[in-house]
Amino acid sequence: MLIENKKLFIEKFKKSDISDWSEIESNPKVRYFVDGKKQTYKESEEYIKKNILSYGSKGFGRYAVRFKKNKQLIGMCGFLEEDYGIDFGYRYTPSVWKNGIGFDVAKLVLNYGIENLKLNKILALTHQDNYGSIRILEKLNFIKGKNVIFNNQNAYMFKLEMSRNE
Repeated sequence: MLIENKKLFIEKFKKSDISDWSEIESNPKVRYFVDGKKQTYKESEEYIKKNILSYGSKGFGRYAVRFKKNKQLIGMCGFLEEDYGIDFGYRYTPSVWKNGIGFDVAKLVLNYGIENLKLNKILALTHQDNYGSIRILEKLNFIKGKNVIFNNQNAYMFKLEMSRNE
C-alpha cells in the first residue's frame, strides 16, 4: 500500500484490476470529459499495463483507489509521463462523485508525488466544462494556464511547480 486515510487506500495497479477497471472505464459518464468514448476491455488492459510499466521505469504511475472496507476499486489517481510533461490525473466511478473523495485522494497523492517522488513540475489537463475537476485542481493550488485541444476537446492546461531549496 502506498497511502491511506480512514476510508480508502491507494496502491499500485495489479493485472488483476483489469476487469474492475474496465467496468469503470466502460461507463460513458466516466469518460465524458476525457474523450467521450467508452473504453474497451483491451484498452483498459493496456492502460493498466502502461501504469505497471511506469512504476518500474519512472517510479510512479496512476494508482488504484479502493475502499478499505471491501477493497473495491473505485478509481485511480496519480502521475504519468506524457509528451507535454508529468501529468496528474484522476477518475472515479460515478457512485462516489460529489462526496469529497476526489479532492481527498488528489491531495494525498499529490503530496506523495511532491514529498516522496520529488516531482518539481506537475501538469494536469481538464476539459473546460469539467467544473468538478477544475475546482479540485484550483484547491490544490494548480494554476490555470493556456487553453489547449486535447482528444479533440477544449481543455485547460494546469500547472503546479515546486521550488526546492536543496
